[in-house]
Amino acid sequence: MSTEQLFHLLGLGLLLLFSAFFSGSETALFALDRMRLNYLVQKKRRHAEKLEELLSQPERLLGTLLVSNNVINIALSVFATTFLVGIFGEKNSEFLTILILTPLLLIFGEVTPKTYAARRAESVAFAVLPVIRFCMLLLKPLVWVVSGLSRLVMRCLGREAGRSVISEDEIRTILTSGEQSGAVAQEKHLMLHGVFDLSHIQVRDVMVPRPEIVGIEIKTPFPDLLRLIQNAPHSRFPVYDEHLDKIVGVIHAKDILRYVDRPDEFCLQERVRPPYFVPESKRIETLLQSFRRLRMHMAIVVDEYGAVEGLVTMEDIVEQIVGEIDDEYDIAEIAFQEISPRHYLIVGGESVRSVNKRFALELSEEHVTTMAGFLLRQFGTIPAEGAHCSAQGVTFVVRRVGGRRIEEIELILPEGDKSLDRD
Repeated sequence: MSTEQLFHLLGLGLLLLFSAFFSGSETALFALDRMRLNYLVQKKRRHAEKLEELLSQPERLLGTLLVSNNVINIALSVFATTFLVGIFGEKNSEFLTILILTPLLLIFGEVTPKTYAARRAESVAFAVLPVIRFCMLLLKPLVWVVSGLSRLVMRCLGREAGRSVISEDEIRTILTSGEQSGAVAQEKHLMLHGVFDLSHIQVRDVMVPRPEIVGIEIKTPFPDLLRLIQNAPHSRFPVYDEHLDKIVGVIHAKDILRYVDRPDEFCLQERVRPPYFVPESKRIETLLQSFRRLRMHMAIVVDEYGAVEGLVTMEDIVEQIVGEIDDEYDIAEIAFQEISPRHYLIVGGESVRSVNKRFALELSEEHVTTMAGFLLRQFGTIPAEGAHCSAQGVTFVVRRVGGRRIEEIELILPEGDKSLDRD
């Protein structure tokens, strides 16, 4: 083998290595987990900021990689042809170049480096960073021309709509995967899901309904006020004139208790604070922002006609994230009391949403909030105790009725229901 042939052979090997380098670099850089990279930047890992800066220019980066790889592959083809011509002559050299170079380039220049880089994207990305940055600087004029022509073609074909880096559904999937792998605790998983749910939940889904409102009539004597707030489980009260549809304000228990030693000086009309009214269709995410901006903790919920439907507090919203908050005055309740396998007792006031979430159901929440309301729509009338109906394979039995309200319901799951495993 002559010196010239040896030179061409060494050149072929070197160019094949370069081809593998740029192929692997492309895969590693574009397969790198961006959330992981953001974490590394925050942790001040060496060169993480430079890598983030590099990936912030995807068009220029891709142009550099493709130009480099194509130039090398063309040079590889030229060297291979020249080498084979020197050995076999011009007659069969082109065919032999295709026969030999194609599998070599495919295996060692594409598949192997890309597979390796995909499995070790982070380490490869940091390793190739200095060389790729140098190539971007060196090939900047050529890449600028190629990218410009590419943009021109894209304008003719039409551009795709922009897309966010990561969607809400993708974040939910990441959280679920994190919980399954043990990286995210179940409590944190539920809380983070609760944050996303805020934008989908309406005030009517979390409010205290009108029949359960403890309000204060504006002409109530001071001794009666003291008895009322002593027996109430909360500290804020709507104040109304004659009936709840004429709410004139809100008062805090502390504004009453400070006058215990001088009740004659107390005037309820002067102490009430302006009420904050919200429609029942308002999203609680928006309401939470309003509470923070207005520095309020309670809102009166009204329907489209202005009639009072209920009230909602800051605590009601926070509970959608962290779960039920019980203070020292709350009586512990079991929301879903299992009385036998597949049989559960729930109160009529339990929300349809929580039942759907607990048992993986899709009961309709249209025009209803509670399970009592759901069953009233199912029956079309006030059912008697013992009445039952079915929805989505689940049987609902009315266990207790008080006046015109369904107070207790038995829920019977079908055989083999997977929700039995959920605790």
